[in-house]
Amino acid sequence: MSELSDRLAAAKNKLGISTRKMSELAQANGYRLSNYSATVYTNGSHPATADPATLEALAFVLRLPSNEVRRLAGIAPDLGEFEPDESANLLTRSQRSAVNEIIRQLAVANTKAGEGNADSPTPVNSDNKPLVVDENDSASDNVYSLVPPPPASDTAAYRAPNRGKKQKDKQDEDAEESQDPGDDEE
Repeated sequence: MSELSDRLAAAKNKLGISTRKMSELAQANGYRLSNYSATVYTNGSHPATADPATLEALAFVLRLPSNEVRRLAGIAPDLGEFEPDESANLLTRSQRSAVNEIIRQLAVANTKAGEGNADSPTPVNSDNKPLVVDENDSASDNVYSLVPPPPASDTAAYRAPNRGKKQKDKQDEDAEESQDPGDDEE
């Protein structure tokens, strides 16, 4: 089982609660949690990408800190509602749309962080380091420190043949051959 499932199962057993009861308690308190989801998350057969709403429901029902559950699932901590700077009111409709798309892409990346495993790590967890808020960063309290890129020799692009260079060299060679005077005459 995953570390997440181990922690959830231990909390479930400590409370002496069934997955059906977990589902009922969550739904009675406004959370979305099915009996099936409660079962798969506590027995280790949950999906690789955890749903933040399901994690929130599990944390509530099992009386666990929400950010602990998110960390075990490889998801960045919930920092509360995001409020843009006042100057965001000066943006045009298309600029706001672009900013919203950037935010959406960053959020998707955060929910997928840590999906790899020891055999095939993602860049975020290649050193088995959790996401950590950089408290000393003066930008704001919702900025995460970035993981430095791997050395070029460790990337697929470094080892892959450069087809573009080969094609250009071939075109240059063909062009040089066609410009030789006297080639057309025989």
